[in-house]
Amino acid sequence: MLNIKKATDIKETKGTYLIYGPPGMGKTSSFKFLPGKTLVLDVDRTSKVLRETKNIDIAEIDNIKTWEHWEETILDLEENYKGKYDNICVDNISELERCLLSDLGSKGKNLGVPSQGNYQQMQFRLVNSLRYMKNLGSNIIMTAWETTDLYTTADGQQFNRSYPQLNGKILNNISGLCDVVGKLAINKDGERGFILAPTNSYFAKNQLDDRLHCLQSELIIDGTKIEELPGEANK
Repeated sequence: MLNIKKATDIKETKGTYLIYGPPGMGKTSSFKFLPGKTLVLDVDRTSKVLRETKNIDIAEIDNIKTWEHWEETILDLEENYKGKYDNICVDNISELERCLLSDLGSKGKNLGVPSQGNYQQMQFRLVNSLRYMKNLGSNIIMTAWETTDLYTTADGQQFNRSYPQLNGKILNNISGLCDVVGKLAINKDGERGFILAPTNSYFAKNQLDDRLHCLQSELIIDGTKIEELPGEANK
């Protein structure tokens, strides 16, 4: 039987975020601004920038025997940590993708090179992992490196486009499961922030509120306080 409820009865729920930018831009440092208690799943070993941040716990993901360890991590989160953290961060999913493939390739017969089947295994594991994590009762924040390509619109115009570095066959799937995809950038005043509105040049989206961009410190906010944000962050 369908469990039907009125849209007006939907209460505020946790969101799923994918933030991306070049290495060293400040993706990991963004975790310092997250409200509440945060767990960082450290894949690329950049969590040292979070030292002395009191509300953050860090768990290192095995970046060699990643296939089994990542599965164990997801199951452990579901069984023992559901609802215990306000935010769970994967840092970063681009490196996690490569680690999973490298581990699978090392088990094969092609001198460490992943097979086509390994790519398919990786794709399903990452997408299914995100589905599991969306049920943990936490904000899910994933970082990714940035890559670019030449994008052609339907009318033949070409643009250099920035987007998260993910396998092309799961980019839309991962992004589709996220409420927010934000590109980390630096504005003219030297402040770091996120582009939340899609353009021909930037892969982005925001399904949680009406903001087109926000400061780094305002990625996750109380939805009732958006009107109170200063300056450009509220436009």
